[in-house]
Amino acid sequence: MTTNTGPHQKTFRFSIEADGAIGTLEGALAIVRRLGLELRSLRTTGGLAGLEVTMRLASAEEDALVLCRQRLHNVIGILPIRETPALVAVDSASRPRRLA
Repeated sequence: MTTNTGPHQKTFRFSIEADGAIGTLEGALAIVRRLGLELRSLRTTGGLAGLEVTMRLASAEEDALVLCRQRLHNVIGILPIRETPALVAVDSASRPRRLA
């Protein structure tokens, strides 16, 4: 039996309505803090409808990340949350070799 000792990661993308965007973002970050998640990156950009947010999170337990998404979904002002697929690390041994 193998166990995964590395942290689980998820990247959430969502929009925040323009009215009260900063307060809503503070609420989203409070959810992350209360769940004890590691905030790996946070990117915000202004859009026509409000604020576009990309948040990459990590946790030792995947259940905490699922719970975070559920809680974010319940925040007023956060529009549908999309999950970006995780990037797969490529092992250097599996890369094709370049011929000189």
